[in-house]
Amino acid sequence: MSEQSAFRQLAPLYDTLMHEVPYEEWARYLERLLQERQAQPKRALDLACGTGNVAEHLHAMGMEVVGVDVSPAMIEEARRKAAERQLPIRYYVQDAAALELPEVPFDLCVSLFDSLNYITEPERLAKAFQRVAAHLVGGGLFIFDLNTEYALANRFFDQNNLGSDEPLLYDWRSTYFPEKRLCRVDMHFTWRAPDGSQRVFDEVHWQYAYREQEVRAFLTQAGFDQIAVYHAYTLRPPAPYSDRLFYVARLSPTPKPSPE
Repeated sequence: MSEQSAFRQLAPLYDTLMHEVPYEEWARYLERLLQERQAQPKRALDLACGTGNVAEHLHAMGMEVVGVDVSPAMIEEARRKAAERQLPIRYYVQDAAALELPEVPFDLCVSLFDSLNYITEPERLAKAFQRVAAHLVGGGLFIFDLNTEYALANRFFDQNNLGSDEPLLYDWRSTYFPEKRLCRVDMHFTWRAPDGSQRVFDEVHWQYAYREQEVRAFLTQAGFDQIAVYHAYTLRPPAPYSDRLFYVARLSPTPKPSPE
């Protein structure tokens, strides 16, 4: 399944699924990472923005924000919410590996909630980093997180809320293929609508287990330097048991020219 189709059925219910995610805590951690770099960005790009929850938090932090996602259904939801809340956030349907925005460069790009793990071909992730670099000012920051191989191999995706009184029930089962470093997540959903009707649907999501050294290499090749990697939500270095890593990288003020 492609990145675009992975959220086609889920998109209208995505915020219901994510309603317990502590977005405020993620925003505070992002602020902490920015403080570590003494950065005060004014224009931010939310890459793989989904329904715009992170973009809205960036806006609340005082930034001008643009969001992009490969899923038209997710962008439709993000645009609907922005219009409803009268937020001046611009959204585009674009592939990260072919990013081409009609915008002036940004001084921050973020991509959160393991979105980049959905890019399952390493050469496309490398290309995405190059396209991010092309949209940042020199000295701009790129902050993103990735699920680790430890998490994907140890089935951290396996979870369910069956038996709860939530309107959206889910049951997820994952399978890791170590030779390909791919994780398949079979997701089963039951939506109990307010009118009493039910809708049952399935989605299959794929994630790739990127390793720290190759991610560092892709960033360096794209012109980034001052690369720091942290055990999630801390300023500690990665550990063998880290299930999620955060990367903070600066685009060199004099980046190398992109290869033809």
